[in-house]
Amino acid sequence: MAKKEKKEKDPVVVTKKRRDDSIEVEIKKSPAKTTLGKITIVLIIIGTIVIPVVALIFLLSKT
Repeated sequence: MAKKEKKEKDPVVVTKKRRDDSIEVEIKKSPAKTTLGKITIVLIIIGTIVIPVVALIFLLSKT
């Protein structure tokens, strides 16, 4: 059996320095795979689905 070649992993965060001495940061990982990205997705789902439904139930039960 032939050995499989291992792929070199690209770094997640790449920084580049521009001519005007500013730093450019490039993130090469999918937001859905990072912890901060997962937290952001959950917060967006809660804000767009859960809060309006709870508010609607609260308002309907109040009358």
